[in-house]
Amino acid sequence: MNLIYKFPDLTSFLVDSQLEEARQGLLSYLWQYYKEKKMSEVLVFFDGKKLSDADCYSEVYESMSVHYSHAKKADDLIIGYLTQTPIPSQCLVITSDKEIVNFARKVRAKRKTSEDFYTEWVSYFQAKEDAELNQIKEGLTEMPEQDYWAKQFLT
Repeated sequence: MNLIYKFPDLTSFLVDSQLEEARQGLLSYLWQYYKEKKMSEVLVFFDGKKLSDADCYSEVYESMSVHYSHAKKADDLIIGYLTQTPIPSQCLVITSDKEIVNFARKVRAKRKTSEDFYTEWVSYFQAKEDAELNQIKEGLTEMPEQDYWAKQFLT
């Protein structure tokens, strides 16, 4: 939840009591980002149930593994995963929850705050958007007439 609150558009879903939409939005953002970064495995843990009347404990969104805590706290699932994973130092835990950060530090997992992740996410996609815009601008620049005709007939 602390990561959802970093995205202003997702926070608006929470204000309107649209938890499922906020979760789907976060999953979409995470998938876009980690697809670009070519991450091998992404696990997402949410507090509570997927829907109030659903018994879904786990599902796959794109290639990410999504887990719902039901009556437990998602923190317990994260700690359980870090406890059982063979090499916790290969895990990156994104959270602002101090208990999870301290546990991740204890097992030597990598850590990133939700705030740092959001800043990195915004910077990455802003740079990508700027690069695409620059490519479009380069295609629209005027070229001397001689260069234009050379390009038409010599390439």
